[in-house]
Amino acid sequence: HSEIHRLTVLNRDILGIAQSDLAEPPTAVVANLPYNIAVPALLHLLAEFPSIRTVMVMVQAEVAERLAAEPGGKEYGVPSVKVRFFGKVRRYGMVSPTVFWPIPRVYSGLVRIDRYETSAWPTDAGFREKVFNLIDVGFAQRRKTARNAFLGWAGSGNESASRLLAASIDPARRGETLTIADFVRLYQRSADALPADTAPDSAQVL
Repeated sequence: HSEIHRLTVLNRDILGIAQSDLAEPPTAVVANLPYNIAVPALLHLLAEFPSIRTVMVMVQAEVAERLAAEPGGKEYGVPSVKVRFFGKVRRYGMVSPTVFWPIPRVYSGLVRIDRYETSAWPTDAGFREKVFNLIDVGFAQRRKTARNAFLGWAGSGNESASRLLAASIDPARRGETLTIADFVRLYQRSADALPADTAPDSAQVL
């Protein structure tokens, strides 16, 4: 740990850095993330530091494509949905390997994330964990219909269809087409999703 004027250098594992490690809450992230842990690092920082409003990172080009992918596309997947739990995602171009030395074998991409000014759903850790678990279920068999993809989670095909319809989701849709709002709404509208004394109706995604 060293400090020079307004610069503080922390020798920490990015996946374990906590609010207690910093004197002041950060408001922005600008980084060239280690490509093999880029997604876990992003999700950890956004979850651990609600004060972060803007993120601009360089990651491997394929990771950038997955983060910014739209529903239904071949690159759209778990990272695409989970990062949108926190904010809007945009691509900002490619970075050629020739700008580095030694020259890597991969292209890089810039990604910007702007946290929602006002979230349309609860952002506490417990709620986020439940929604993230549901996202994992939905993409475990991404090419199946939503009814079949959530069959194990719901307990039966009929119950799966019932929960999907309650969340205004066509059971015939594929899991790979669901948006973050769909996953949140599915969790909230499920019969046993939340105890009665938790999130009020006004916090639900309509």
